[in-house]
Amino acid sequence: MKRLFLTILVAFFCLSEVAFAQKDMPYYSEINVDSLISATENLILLPEVKVYSNKRKAARAAKKYDKTVRNFKKVYPYVLEVSAIYRQIDDSLARMDSERQRRQYMNMREDQIMAHYKPIMSKFTLSQAKMFVKLLDRECGSTAYEVIKTLKGGFFAGTCQLFACMFGNDLKKSYDSDISDKALEILVIQYRQGRLG
Repeated sequence: MKRLFLTILVAFFCLSEVAFAQKDMPYYSEINVDSLISATENLILLPEVKVYSNKRKAARAAKKYDKTVRNFKKVYPYVLEVSAIYRQIDDSLARMDSERQRRQYMNMREDQIMAHYKPIMSKFTLSQAKMFVKLLDRECGSTAYEVIKTLKGGFFAGTCQLFACMFGNDLKKSYDSDISDKALEILVIQYRQGRLG
């Protein structure tokens, strides 16, 4: 009996709470039909679209992006160093008068550059080498082919171009920040802003 009384009391309490809660809710007794029609005049009903997620595709795209970022972090500091060296060499060569002096200077610098960068760049993968060539053009304002031609001569540049083409690279390819290299341009901006961890 006590249990029945307690159950009725709880039920009454719950029902009264619902009734009080409904009293607080605003009730619109009159709806202006004209305003409703004017609000829905420009209503366009679109067909139902079912969206399916392709987790494999998204995972592949994320993996590709992560690889690009990893390659960029490895390559870009060397691009900045090499472009700074190229500008120094170019300035020094412009101030020299004799061809003999230029040749001696170039041989000395070439030995220094090769001793430092050959072990590093020989470890680059093909995708890293392609990225290096593109970013070098961005930083120097000259393609990798033009840089090699300036420093080593046309025959050596042609040989390097032939060798690069055998492995699917192109030293004459220029950097295109608007279309084909837009993802790289975004990474460069993030790197310079310090947002690329």
